Amino acid sequence: MEWHELYPGDKQPTMEEMAAYIGTAGTLWEELHEYIATTYKAKPKYQYSNCGMKPGWNVKYNKSGQAFGTLYPEEGSFSVMIVVSYRLDADMDKMVPLLSPATAEQWGQAGDYMKLGKWMMMRIADKERLEDYKKILAVKLPPKVA
Repeated sequence: MEWHELYPGDKQPTMEEMAAYIGTAGTLWEELHEYIATTYKAKPKYQYSNCGMKPGWNVKYNKSGQAFGTLYPEEGSFSVMIVVSYRLDADMDKMVPLLSPATAEQWGQAGDYMKLGKWMMMRIADKERLEDYKKILAVKLPPKVA
């Protein structure tokens, strides 16, 4: 059953139900949410989307007016749509060599998002891709050093 059919707009899933739907990558989903909560002190915002590309419930995080990206549960993985401002191009250029080859290639092909920055839909099904997302996120929203 498709995500948006399993949890229609009037049936908001819990974080645990999202992780269960994701299945084998559910632990990565939980790890990411814990990382964001701990590192950035941000809280999740659940939203239902009728978007044809990724319909259903998703999760967003914001901190100081900056979006972390939108996280979409999928069977066996989850995706995050992230936008990085063009003013961070120099920082991203330094980060790209530290990314996995697949993520670096995807970033190189990332498209324009309303002239504000580059965007990509990043599928996370393994630890390497999760760590790549954290690296990109650190460029966009540098964590505060304790």
